[in-house]
Amino acid sequence: MEWNQGNAFIVNVLDYGAVADGLTLCTDAVQKAVDICHANGGGIVRFEGGRYVLSTVFLKSNVHIEIAENTALLGSLNFYDYAQQEEIDYPIYQDASHTYFDLSMFVGRNCENISITGKGKIDMRSVWDEDGVRGEAIKHRGPKCIALKECKNIEISGLEIVNVTDLAVYFAGCENVDIYGLKLKVYIDGISPDNSKNVRIHDCDVETGDDGIVFKSSYTLNRLDVCKDIQVWKCNIKSRCTAIKFGTETNGGFENIEIEDIDIRDTRITGIAIESVDGAIVDGVHIKNVRMKNVNAPLFIHLGKRMRGPKGRTIGEIKNITLENITAEGPYEPYEIIPWNYFSFKENDTLQLPWVFGKAESFDDTMSGNTAESDWQMTSNICGLQGYPLKNITLKNVHLKLDGGVKKYNRNVPEDAQDYPEVYVYGRILPAKGIYFRHINGLALDNVTVETYRDDEREPFVFDDVEK
Repeated sequence: MEWNQGNAFIVNVLDYGAVADGLTLCTDAVQKAVDICHANGGGIVRFEGGRYVLSTVFLKSNVHIEIAENTALLGSLNFYDYAQQEEIDYPIYQDASHTYFDLSMFVGRNCENISITGKGKIDMRSVWDEDGVRGEAIKHRGPKCIALKECKNIEISGLEIVNVTDLAVYFAGCENVDIYGLKLKVYIDGISPDNSKNVRIHDCDVETGDDGIVFKSSYTLNRLDVCKDIQVWKCNIKSRCTAIKFGTETNGGFENIEIEDIDIRDTRITGIAIESVDGAIVDGVHIKNVRMKNVNAPLFIHLGKRMRGPKGRTIGEIKNITLENITAEGPYEPYEIIPWNYFSFKENDTLQLPWVFGKAESFDDTMSGNTAESDWQMTSNICGLQGYPLKNITLKNVHLKLDGGVKKYNRNVPEDAQDYPEVYVYGRILPAKGIYFRHINGLALDNVTVETYRDDEREPFVFDDVEK
């Protein structure tokens, strides 16, 4: 987003009562600065030097937040300082994290021409809902960092954002969004476009306890919509769950998504996951030039039938997907990573062993007692449903070097999967050591190879009900 700063109205938050001592709650002073800036036609609200404690600030159109180098915004340590969850007067189908916006540091609703930029830092300071007042569904999550709803012309750039206990950068129903130069280390999802259009995300370094860059198409706008015309490039991602993900909120759809030049490392579940389980139409995703190291299951494309949404929705579609120039390899070894929820945080759970997971409905076992020598690596799979095939799936120049070592496995893969989509929905170990393909109309493989570090008795690929 481009705008002329030459004659901008500039507001320094210190002039409106903010104190940069790292102790004084400055929310009222900063909100006053934002309001005055907006009343004067817009401009810059500037934080320069020091440490400012904030809870919830509501953004206004044409107001640009600047956080200078050597400046930190600190989330209030009192969860109850933040705005309460707003009341919702329409049906809620999506997860609570994608339902509420107000309980955040920066909130934007129906704003235009806004930005949060600079070379400073936002540290939300690991503030959780200790009392569980947000409800069991949200699992003690605290405030988001940035939450925008139906805004236009947005820039978020240059900042370091850490210790966020709900979605870090979440925007729903937004248009013309530029996000770049961010460095994130956060407990839950990193960057989350939901039903947003004309979005560019690039040159970001993302480490998360949940998903890294994750696209949603939920009902949070009380209507069906789509994520469309999105470009992502030159990002580094490290994730406790999935690095690049479409879902699980998949009601409307995803169109014309281009992702390239991505480095994924130390990721516990999946490198790239493209899902439709609530009726979404996924049409036109091109992902290329992705390098993965120490990632459990590199690829997961899944059409499911959870159908969380209004009655009458039909099963979705996934079509016209190209994965090109993708590599994945070891070594598969332990790594340090941020905890992935409140309970993980309380246990100081920062060491991840690639071969150890929690329990899940469709795992072959509970993973208890697994070691580096056991059959641990989950199988990449690309599957439609019986009667609802994936369409036009292309893999070109894809090279996987996996742990392997499997000698006993189940050749019969069930048709029914658990509702929540993860790469293990049909079982952790599938009858291919590389990729299991099923129910696809139009599969093209060009220079796709699989090798394993340990001998593995399975075929590289298995094709069930696949037309090439």
